Amino acid sequence: MLRLITPRGSRRAFQVRDLLERNLLPVRTYDLNEDPESAALLDTLAIPPEETPVLVRNDCVLRNPSAAQVARELGLRAEVDGQRFDLVVLGAGPAGLAAAVYGGSEGLRTLVVEAWGPGGQAGTSSRIENYLGFPTGISGVDLTRKATLQARRFDAMFSSFHSAVELAEGPEQLTRVDLDDGQYVLARSV
Repeated sequence: MLRLITPRGSRRAFQVRDLLERNLLPVRTYDLNEDPESAALLDTLAIPPEETPVLVRNDCVLRNPSAAQVARELGLRAEVDGQRFDLVVLGAGPAGLAAAVYGGSEGLRTLVVEAWGPGGQAGTSSRIENYLGFPTGISGVDLTRKATLQARRFDAMFSSFHSAVELAEGPEQLTRVDLDDGQYVLARSV
């Protein structure tokens, strides 16, 4: 489990925690202002409180990381440069997650590219009552978690903290999808 040591109210820590939770990575948050265990852990790591938030993983410690640094370090941003996909889904809100589930379930090689993490705006909704299959409603967190797990079960690949910056005509009647870090993929359908 990841451990996040943070002073109360840290915007950077909130962004890191949100990114981790949306990508289904368990994280335990330690409040530096209230939890003596967090201060002891910082002492053990020889990290001054000014360098928080701190993300502790089994094999590394990230001091005051941005969400982008965490995404890269944990492999949330896929390395897909030049790869071909049957389906590239831009955005992992409810519609994108549904497309990933249906594409993957049909055996299509599917990539989901999301600027933040699965769920989109709906991922933060306390209650969604107009989504197919949930007549009594479902929380955005539960919908996101269930749909992401289902898409992954069908081998859909996710790349978080990644954005498409351009669509262009590619070779062999494929669409070239250029990503914000210089990578590109080729897709039969986008």
